[in-house]
Amino acid sequence: MDKRYLLQLIFVTLLILTACDSPKKANISGTIDYVGSADIYISKQPVHYKYAPKKHFPVNVTEEGSFTLSLPIDSTQLVKFNINEQTYPVVVQPGQSLTLDITFSEFPDSVTVRGYPKPWDQKYMSYRTEVRPIQQKIETIIPDFREGKKTNITDLYKRRYKITEAHFDNTPLIELYYKAVGEYLVKQLEEIKYQRTTSDVSPERRRQKVLEEAKALNFFSFKSLHSQRAGIRDFTNAFANTFGVEDSLEKKFGQELMQYDIKRLGYQTLDSARTAVLQYIDQRKARAYAKMYLVAERIGEMSLEVATPSYKDYLKEYSDFPKYTSFLKTFYQQIKRVSPGQPAVPFTLPNENEQMVSMKDYKGQYVLLDFWASWCIPCLDEFPHMKELYNKYSRDQFEILAISIEEDSLRWRQAIQRFDNPWPQLYGGKGFQQETFRSYRGGGIPFYILVGPDGNILRYNDARPSFNLPTLLDSLITDQK
Repeated sequence: MDKRYLLQLIFVTLLILTACDSPKKANISGTIDYVGSADIYISKQPVHYKYAPKKHFPVNVTEEGSFTLSLPIDSTQLVKFNINEQTYPVVVQPGQSLTLDITFSEFPDSVTVRGYPKPWDQKYMSYRTEVRPIQQKIETIIPDFREGKKTNITDLYKRRYKITEAHFDNTPLIELYYKAVGEYLVKQLEEIKYQRTTSDVSPERRRQKVLEEAKALNFFSFKSLHSQRAGIRDFTNAFANTFGVEDSLEKKFGQELMQYDIKRLGYQTLDSARTAVLQYIDQRKARAYAKMYLVAERIGEMSLEVATPSYKDYLKEYSDFPKYTSFLKTFYQQIKRVSPGQPAVPFTLPNENEQMVSMKDYKGQYVLLDFWASWCIPCLDEFPHMKELYNKYSRDQFEILAISIEEDSLRWRQAIQRFDNPWPQLYGGKGFQQETFRSYRGGGIPFYILVGPDGNILRYNDARPSFNLPTLLDSLITDQK
């Protein structure tokens, strides 16, 4: 072979390999007429909506209102442009450049996108205009729906997904259609739960009808499941909740229970119902994705003793899906580090007087860590029960440390003045990204950790002041006297 030809071949090969190794990017720039203190970022879908690290890319806006950033991507996909709590879907492609022009006060109804090969931004605006009155009707009747009254809410959700299909079929925004279908199916299952005592049709027949419709709408395909807010989680939870587990448990215990009490006490029935849905998923990739969600929920909500068998089975069965197994391995180890018997996570946070308070300051006492926020009604409902416990035991026996994840410190100060709880009030801020909350792998609030006098974790989010914590503290403290 000619040496020059051989050298050219090697050079071209190296160029190809270098191109393959270099990260692919999409360039996004634009203008916003006003920013103020808004939180602006672009987000990509993480492996798991609750337990995986967030994929957020801050958008830094200049004083003139312009911004630019390069977004690493490996394929055409849908990302979200976020301003505070509002989002706008953006189709990005490797090597593509987009320009977004945004009117802050009207976002997300005021976005134009330059750089699309087709007018997808216009399609999205047209869709929002058409679907807005339906969404307003849904919000109006949601309270009646949750009280078990007859409504046309499932018809409205059905109309919404059909409108979504009409606008986005054969476009990269088709994910919004899949998502709307999932929300429609979940609402049908919720209707079975809320109307379980008023409907003439048995829950079993209604469940089967929903499953058949889900199959017909290709809900169990990978594309569909991947487009849902929480994978298979919302559907399987809603399906499991149609079996009356909540009613039977509340009848048994004689009181209203919170969801994590129901999940723990009714685990076997609920988990069996959730797992039963998997038989409707034919594609191996879709089944791997769905099962990953169920295993993650077990790890995050149940004891490791309960979660470990299905976790190990998953690693063996789906070793050819390293993205999912790697996430589960990391998450499992993180939960293991905050399981009962492990040292409490150290932290130092300010109280309302700007004095720094540390976990280590309370060694020798039983300490309940209460992660809360003023917008969390279940958190607030626990306060009277916490006061009873606080008054029952002396401070050298039992202490409560309230850690607020309220993003607005002013609202936190207003809340602690309004409720006037006597235990130490600490401010973490940052919402669900608060460092101590994340270190404990909290998934929602209220979130409780009970720490023993030796500084080790005794209970991980399975002891609640209005339910089983009083009996637990009596056994720990009273029995020691």
